[in-house]
Amino acid sequence: MGASLVVASNRGPVQFTGDSDETAVPRRGGGGLVTAIGPALADGGGVWIAASMSDADRRVAASRPMLTVVLPEGRIRLRLLSPAQEVYDAFYNEIGNRVLWPLNHCLFDLARGPAFDGAFRAAWKHFRTVNEGYAAACADAAATNAEVFVHDYHLALAPSALRRSRPDLKIAHYTHCPWPDPHYFAVLPTGRELIEGMLGADLLGFEVPRWAANFLRCCAALGHQVDSAAVLAPDGRRVQVRSYPLGVDATQLRRAAAAPAVAAGRRRLSSMSGDAVVVVRVDRLEPSKNILRGLRAFQELLTRRPELRGRIVHWVLAYESRQQVPEYQRYAGDLHSAVAEINARFGDSRWTPVRLATDDDYPRSLAALSLADMIVVNPLWDGQNMVAKEGPVINEKDAPLLLSRNAGAADDLAAGALMVNPFDTAELADAMAAALDMTAEERAERAALVREAAVRAPPREWFGQQRRDLAEAAGLQASTVHR
Repeated sequence: MGASLVVASNRGPVQFTGDSDETAVPRRGGGGLVTAIGPALADGGGVWIAASMSDADRRVAASRPMLTVVLPEGRIRLRLLSPAQEVYDAFYNEIGNRVLWPLNHCLFDLARGPAFDGAFRAAWKHFRTVNEGYAAACADAAATNAEVFVHDYHLALAPSALRRSRPDLKIAHYTHCPWPDPHYFAVLPTGRELIEGMLGADLLGFEVPRWAANFLRCCAALGHQVDSAAVLAPDGRRVQVRSYPLGVDATQLRRAAAAPAVAAGRRRLSSMSGDAVVVVRVDRLEPSKNILRGLRAFQELLTRRPELRGRIVHWVLAYESRQQVPEYQRYAGDLHSAVAEINARFGDSRWTPVRLATDDDYPRSLAALSLADMIVVNPLWDGQNMVAKEGPVINEKDAPLLLSRNAGAADDLAAGALMVNPFDTAELADAMAAALDMTAEERAERAALVREAAVRAPPREWFGQQRRDLAEAAGLQASTVHR
């Protein structure tokens, strides 16, 4: 019997480890998607479709086309897809990581690249093939009139492929990153195919209204009829376009922050920081997070205010990501060099101004955010940035939040945060100085505003609203067809 709810994403809720199918053990993946979607899948007997990430995943997928994993949210049925390695590498690394991610985050060095050559066209064919594979798997798993939620830019072509084979389905697609303006999006030669792939859905979701507005402007630039909340698809359907900012589940997050491993992390960090003011950032180690400019701003602060030497420490927790991509490798090398330069210039045998850690240690990240005297989140562009919301919720010191205006979270948090232009290191240094000099009363007022905004639309409410809107959007399609 088909599932009434199907979710498709590149990464699934678990990743397997082990040397054989018999010894494979599922490990829960990171991120909030499973928290948001897991209960609905478990309650309704839904299916999650994802790609195999590890050799153990591929062994499990080969022997068990459909498996059940047990998570705190309940028992979830999971189907793992295993495209040929060459095909998946083109889909994920060449198109996802080197084209679509930098496109959406405006990261191209346009004077030098990208070059949309024959290699790009070959990789795009593989990207299309993987999307078609996902669409076929969703069509196979879904019951008549089921809901299908397709996630992120990796699977932008899947909705139209699914619509062609299963027009009965209610289809939504959600983009978890920014969307560029039409001039930047026009760089992509396959932009029309990408957008019309997404328009196979009944409902398109974005993190915040400005990303949805950019998408609508791109559709208009391609000649599609649009209004403030919808696009007319090539087949005549009216596709709804809405935004769904994700909030924090404060209860769950505070429970995680109270775990013994986090308490141990706090003790270690406190011991290493002593009585110094603690500046914290937690990021993936990748160019859009703008860590290098954050370090330049910290260096400028130390230059302006020599009395801070020995009295402040900047914890940079930047876990490695996509290190198989050359651009990421170079960025990581530049980051290590910048940290070494600051420490050599300002530090001494008793004081290390910047502490860099690049391993993925979630308890330590929670510990650092709870202890911070200020939290820095200055991405060049970001769909949302949950650190900006999670950090203030668990922080124990009313730490000021220094936030890029180009983070989607800025739409919710601007009233309480110190807002900065992410390209302006002098302004970020000004904000750091302002945070240091801020009165306790102002810190408390700002922190309260940020915390209040951060917990709006926690994960289950976030997904519940999308389900209600999808039902409405699909209903409008049906009423239009039957007039």
